[in-house]
Amino acid sequence: MEIKVTSDSNNALLNRREIGFYVLSENATPSRDSVKVELCKKLSLSPEATIVVNMSQEFGVKRCECTAHTYKDEATLKKLEPKHIQERLVKKEKGAKQAEQAEKPKGKKE
Repeated sequence: MEIKVTSDSNNALLNRREIGFYVLSENATPSRDSVKVELCKKLSLSPEATIVVNMSQEFGVKRCECTAHTYKDEATLKKLEPKHIQERLVKKEKGAKQAEQAEKPKGKKE
């Protein structure tokens, strides 16, 4: 997965940094979480205070246009981002925790 930043601006009114970028991938469309991790690595951002707001991929093109917002801290993110976008993250985290619990072998009682 390769990330190319196309725009990077500060929104002083909302105290956030708005980043526009493309994700180039050879396989299927990457998940929001994996895109966020790669973006944070590339730009040295805090993963807790960054959220991928929009991902748009055209049919037949291996490029995905994305938008991300990054804040000073997680509290500001939770205060300013819309609830439906925050709920996407909560559902993903719950799903990951349930998958981890399902993979753990259950102890056998003798």
